[in-house]
Amino acid sequence: MHHLSYRTGEYLKWDVSIERPVNPEDLMDAISEDILRDGNLELSLQRAFRWGSQGMNGSGLNDLLDRLREQRQELLDQFDFGSSLDAIRERLDDILRREMSTIHDRRNQLGEGRDPETDDVERLTGYLDRREETLQRLPEETASRIDQLKDYEFVDAQAGLDFDELLRQLQQQVADAMFNNLMGGLPQPGEGSADQMREFLQDLNEAFEQERLGQQPDMDKLNNKWANQLGGRAENMNEIRERMRNRMQAAQNLLSMLSPQQRAQMQRMIEQSLQGSGLMDLFQQLQAHIGPIARPNLEQSTAHGDQDIPLDIAMQVLERASRMDQLESQLRSIHRPQELRGLDQDLIDEVLNDEDQEWLERWSGVEDQLIDAGFVRNGRRGLELTPKAVRRIGEKALEDIYSSLRNKGIGEHDVQRQGAAGELVETSRRWRFGDPFVLDLPRTVMNGVLQYGPGTPVRLNPSHFEVQDREARTSTATVLLIDMSRSMIHNGCWDAAKRSALALDTLIRGKYPRDMLELIGFSATAHSLKMVDLPTLEWNEYNYGTNLQHALELAREKLRPERGRNRQIIVITDGEPTAHIDRGEVRFQYPPTRETFEATLREVVRCTREDITINTFLLESTPHMNRFIEDLMRVNKGRVINASPNRLGNYVLKDFLRGRTAARGSGEAWT
Repeated sequence: MHHLSYRTGEYLKWDVSIERPVNPEDLMDAISEDILRDGNLELSLQRAFRWGSQGMNGSGLNDLLDRLREQRQELLDQFDFGSSLDAIRERLDDILRREMSTIHDRRNQLGEGRDPETDDVERLTGYLDRREETLQRLPEETASRIDQLKDYEFVDAQAGLDFDELLRQLQQQVADAMFNNLMGGLPQPGEGSADQMREFLQDLNEAFEQERLGQQPDMDKLNNKWANQLGGRAENMNEIRERMRNRMQAAQNLLSMLSPQQRAQMQRMIEQSLQGSGLMDLFQQLQAHIGPIARPNLEQSTAHGDQDIPLDIAMQVLERASRMDQLESQLRSIHRPQELRGLDQDLIDEVLNDEDQEWLERWSGVEDQLIDAGFVRNGRRGLELTPKAVRRIGEKALEDIYSSLRNKGIGEHDVQRQGAAGELVETSRRWRFGDPFVLDLPRTVMNGVLQYGPGTPVRLNPSHFEVQDREARTSTATVLLIDMSRSMIHNGCWDAAKRSALALDTLIRGKYPRDMLELIGFSATAHSLKMVDLPTLEWNEYNYGTNLQHALELAREKLRPERGRNRQIIVITDGEPTAHIDRGEVRFQYPPTRETFEATLREVVRCTREDITINTFLLESTPHMNRFIEDLMRVNKGRVINASPNRLGNYVLKDFLRGRTAARGSGEAWT
């Protein structure tokens, strides 16, 4: 029997970046912005997994789902699933045309008087009339026509033989399709498909009945005898039930692809085949055991292909399409990469190509890779960032800010004031007694050559010596105050503040490890924060108020032991003080009251008396805030910078570096 091949392995071209393994460092860089914005590590990881990440140049789960859906639709749209019925109808119509033509020819011959016996003529004429009348009364439906023609006596002997052959082929095709559909393959050569299927159905029904009665079915017997037909060894009857349900789903999908008229005809032909082979009762018993079949969910496009397809191959195509749909449904239920390990591996092997399987395998282990790389750990509330991850996020934030500084042409970060200690700069000067003897050798030699002329040896004296300059450095103790009031998130300032804090912490740890940096968050009250918690820190949504007074008090207490350093407080806020502490209780009022301003300014005075500079970064400006800032600057002489959220990090780092290389207490301002 001729079997049509079909395409199942063609995939749309995917981004070649999937060939790259998921690198833990790249992944942390890719999700760092998301972590800072929402403060949720697991949610950020889920987004990168589902949507992909531009930072990783990779595709996400949704891309895989789109590709799988398009591949399934391409498979379905290759064929005209009604073509098998159309071919049967065309062959049957040809047989009936020939039969009708023969009837007419015979009647014409009788009319010409060629037959000698008049009684025979009348009898034959009546016979031909009855044959013709029978043909004219045939229903339009192909299956019903075939059913009524089974007992019809053909006048045209060859037409009768052709009908018998059509009926045999049709029954064989339906039988093979049902066998292939239920038993996962065609019957072995020389064996009757009906007999094999009967034995298969009997064994399955017997096992299901034992299960229904609370007995233990003999799984070894079933597997040893029918493992190939079951699609591999099964662990239990539920697994067999699911496999049979999927195969019967293919038959339901085939019917859904047909027109209502074709669907009725196909159902009749399947029933006729099962009844003719004595399998109807066994088949109905199996249907009762496996339970209801899901409604068909596969559809062809309006402009589908017209490629003919035999019934048995149609069953294979639709079962594969159904399996693809089943895998798509499983993938849509996945939220965390770790959940990929719970997918049906047999289904993955059957449906996906090697590239997609590798992609799933890499992502299924990504959480373990992040743990092994030291970026995350399992905590009481799920995955948590480690200090190493926080440093990585800080490095990324610092790199982004430096890149922005370079791109915007702001210039170098250091304010030049040369001194005996610090880092080398690209300038030199004449050596003076007492200077560190760090010679700028090329310029020293050139000075000698310019005075005495070329030649060797070069003549030098102390007046020719030039030494390299070093930048003046001061040890700094900094407390960073971050406004955590609800307006910070509504104004889009919260993630910018966190990014700036992490970048500053990374800068200090890497370049100035002896410096001190502490972090304090404030809303209705102030409290110390750990830098390791900052990426996943959420703003205080439920507490109203901007209690800068309490924050300054805590900062001053932290800076009191650091009297030998250049002490400063950096304030990041988007609003004026609206709360203060009075006799141990928080007082909140908006618009802000004079009492709140005065309590906050008293704390500013205390900081100023202890030689602590307060530098403030304003993300929003209001009349109340402007009035408070004027008083703050008059008292403390610190810097106040109006900064937009997208450039906050630039300003914070530049101000820190400028203040660090300036003379302590110089109070120089910049704009």
